[in-house]
Amino acid sequence: MGILSPKAPDPLPVVETTPPAPTPPQVAALSREPARVVLAPVIGAPSGAVTQLSARLAARASAKRFSFLPTGDPTATFTLKGFFSTSPEEGETIVFYVWDVIDSTGNRVHRFSGEQRVDGRNEGWMDVDEADMNAIADKTADEFARWLAARAG
Repeated sequence: MGILSPKAPDPLPVVETTPPAPTPPQVAALSREPARVVLAPVIGAPSGAVTQLSARLAARASAKRFSFLPTGDPTATFTLKGFFSTSPEEGETIVFYVWDVIDSTGNRVHRFSGEQRVDGRNEGWMDVDEADMNAIADKTADEFARWLAARAG
């Protein structure tokens, strides 16, 4: 009796396939929707100034492709967390502000800051009026919108 060698398996048939068309990234689809934003409590500014700031931001939001939601809304894509302070400077007050942009997982993904110079008597928040808070809100809305646009690519 001889030794039988095992038979090699038949080769698999070659099938010509067309690679699937690339799908656009998820980010592109998301960028068409306005960002949904929650405004966290603003630290360092009096409540009257925050009320003025919030109202102006809300008024500017839709034109800048974002909207504000009530605090704690689970559909928010970002939270804006603001930090404010004032400093008297030779016949004027400077309002300094810093904004942290927090994503839905709680990570800070961006930070921007600025200042608003206010003519006054070097009396801090007492020198700051509604027009000043509106100017800060406008700068904030503009900067946040620029960041959203850059992020969307």
